[in-house]
Amino acid sequence: MKTSIIITSYNYGRYIERCIRSCMNQRYVDGSFEIIVVDDCSTDNTTELLEKFRRFLNVHIIRNEENVGVAEAANIGIRAAVGQYVARVDADDYIGELFIHMLSTFLEANHDAMGIGCDYFLVDEHENILERVDASQKPVSCGILYRRDLLVSAGLYNPEFRHCEEEELRRRVGDDYYRIVRIPLPLYRYRMHSSNKTKQPEYKKFREAFHKGEIQGGQ
Repeated sequence: MKTSIIITSYNYGRYIERCIRSCMNQRYVDGSFEIIVVDDCSTDNTTELLEKFRRFLNVHIIRNEENVGVAEAANIGIRAAVGQYVARVDADDYIGELFIHMLSTFLEANHDAMGIGCDYFLVDEHENILERVDASQKPVSCGILYRRDLLVSAGLYNPEFRHCEEEELRRRVGDDYYRIVRIPLPLYRYRMHSSNKTKQPEYKKFREAFHKGEIQGGQ
């Protein structure tokens, strides 16, 4: 098994089927990947929707008995993964059909990199493209293919961080260890909608406090 895709979801039943199907429809990978969905104790129809995917051998569903937050939910998926590489995809987003093929090909050619990220399109509720974004200028926590062993050695995500977990990881391990190669291909689709976590007041307050150093996590 070369690649594991980790999808974390909390009450994103509205979008999760689209997300999973985009992960299933990868080209040029010969079935050498798995999809791990971590349902973080959703209270909507997510659990019911996920049942239809249990018949696929490369789709694994994990249901958390309590809500642990996106960082620890991602950690649970990564620990369960058997792939050499792991990539996170948010349940309200989706990926292009060459996502795994292109990122894994580039990562195999850049052995000094911890991971490789790609550019992304911002899309609306109807999947209309709003903007193309350079991931090196505006990085996001998903759409990065990591070497699983290095991510585990780095200690994974800080479970105390329900927001900004990727930024905390980068700060904690440092630039010398956290080297992400970027390819200028928009292989990830970041969906913009009213329920985006980044639009919530709690997230904005947490992010501001983190960048002011009021919330510790990185060294």
